[in-house]
Amino acid sequence: MEESAAPKHSFCQRLILEHSAATASFSFLVAVGVLKTLLTKLIFTRSPTPVAFSVLSCLATNICLLPILLVRGEFTYLSKEMIPSFVGICFAIALDLGCQNVALAILSIALQQSLKATLPTATVVVESIVRRKTFHWAIYVTVAAICVGPILVACQSSWQPKLESAAGSQVVGAIMMLVAMVGGAFKYVLCHKAIKDFREQMGVLAFTFWVEVFVGLMLLPWAVINGEVYKMVTTDQNIADWVLLWFTAAFGGVRIIAQFYFLANTSATSLAISGIAMQALTIVIGIFAFGTPITALLVIGVTCTVLTSSLYTYLKTSIVLKPTKPRTDVPARVMASADKEDRIGLKQADDA
Repeated sequence: MEESAAPKHSFCQRLILEHSAATASFSFLVAVGVLKTLLTKLIFTRSPTPVAFSVLSCLATNICLLPILLVRGEFTYLSKEMIPSFVGICFAIALDLGCQNVALAILSIALQQSLKATLPTATVVVESIVRRKTFHWAIYVTVAAICVGPILVACQSSWQPKLESAAGSQVVGAIMMLVAMVGGAFKYVLCHKAIKDFREQMGVLAFTFWVEVFVGLMLLPWAVINGEVYKMVTTDQNIADWVLLWFTAAFGGVRIIAQFYFLANTSATSLAISGIAMQALTIVIGIFAFGTPITALLVIGVTCTVLTSSLYTYLKTSIVLKPTKPRTDVPARVMASADKEDRIGLKQADDA
């Protein structure tokens, strides 16, 4: 008697049955990333203190990380030799984080996220100038096309001074976001190897812990001088507001943990893809949640941003642009390392 044939499952059923861990971690990471941005924007609409919130986020993240480090026995100290390079790295990260949050407090989520998508463009330009590195022509075309979306989204935004938010004018927000992207590009190009070495020496969690300590200390004077610390402390807020503030600030630590869980079940390529999903969902939900006027330029601009970012991710994480003939003038070990870094893709500011 023949055995009964195995039941056929749909694509969704196979995804759940065969890749349940990867699917769950992907969904959790995307949800954390989207929720973190949306809640941060919500807080800024009530109390525009982006730099002070960045300091609080560093503190809350370390409150989450410290118990994990102690339980796992992975807590390590910085050596004296590490400090000069480490301070330089943290300064770049602090500038990136502070400027991004200022921009988020001022700009609409659609415009802020669209400008954030230009990080690959800034990185390719900086790397081409500083390292004189050449890329495939498709990369140059793609990073140039990435700039079209933000321009279209910016064209539909209002730049009238009388409509500026409590955190500043639209022009200031746009400048802050561009500074963050250029700073992020220099961080990737100039500090990438140092960051990688520190992570290998200290472990990723310990490295992240000390980054948060230094970044928080660097941003604290800025938050004190511009009056945001005083405003955050003296603003009349109820218990629910403070819970929301600390809960959102702690999402930095939650996102780091989510990324580790995600990479344990998938690959770095999948992490890059999750970034596109976060970007698209954040923009779409942010438009409706914060009442951004929907116009033809906005729809076209957002669509261009997501599509060009997806294309860039595909080109950087696939083998489609990989040379068919191996280079003989470069050691195989160096080529393998460079190929691995290219397939991982660019890190965002809050991933550093």
